[in-house]
Amino acid sequence: MAATYGDGEYYGNRRRAVLEAIAGELADARDVLDVGCGNGAYLAKFAAAPGNRVRGVTGADLSIEMLLAARRRVGVKCRLLCADVLRLPFKPESFDFIFASHVLQFVADVDLDSVVSGFARCLPPGGLLVATGRRDEGFRQMLRTIVGTDRWPEYREVIFQHVPRRDADAGPDNRYQQAFARSGLRVEERAAPFTVGWADIEELINVRWMPLIPEGEREQAGAMLAEIAELAKAGPSSSLTLREPLILGRRDR
Repeated sequence: MAATYGDGEYYGNRRRAVLEAIAGELADARDVLDVGCGNGAYLAKFAAAPGNRVRGVTGADLSIEMLLAARRRVGVKCRLLCADVLRLPFKPESFDFIFASHVLQFVADVDLDSVVSGFARCLPPGGLLVATGRRDEGFRQMLRTIVGTDRWPEYREVIFQHVPRRDADAGPDNRYQQAFARSGLRVEERAAPFTVGWADIEELINVRWMPLIPEGEREQAGAMLAEIAELAKAGPSSSLTLREPLILGRRDR
């Protein structure tokens, strides 16, 4: 069966790295909220994570289709509901652990403070918000390194020109950290390193980006990807290490 977006080795390796990076905090969590839970890949891990407390896990997403996929994955282990991050339907201090994987990157700068404040409102004293940082910049930097700075604009124009860009992409690199701090959260940054092979990268590109390229341009894009693959395989290593940036915000007592 072909991989779908959010599945596959690339995403699996990234999830394992993230979970390892936050394992200590997750072990102490009692009430977990996964905002933008998608198809439930993290939800299943949260529900099964070791710890000393009885854990309740809630997943929220704006897409009914994703929530249905999550329900098929997690069964009755988690509570699921359709919700917008701009208007979270939860009482104050409802969760001591909130996770938002690649959610803030889709929030416009004008709404960022409101969204982060909404997350912080749901945390009790001592509660923790964990969010991922930049959107796929490490992946693009990796491809840029393989093909070289001089030729990268040509490849970027063909492979990524149809990927939707958002106003938030143009904001300062520390805009999430600033929003955390303005919401009264004590900020910590971590990085979750994970290793992928070129086959994993090809799978990611074919699943995520190739469907966005018009059919008439896919042959050229495919030829470019084949060339990148050859360059990667000729490199000093058959695997690549990427780093998933994490931002942790603790609500002090």
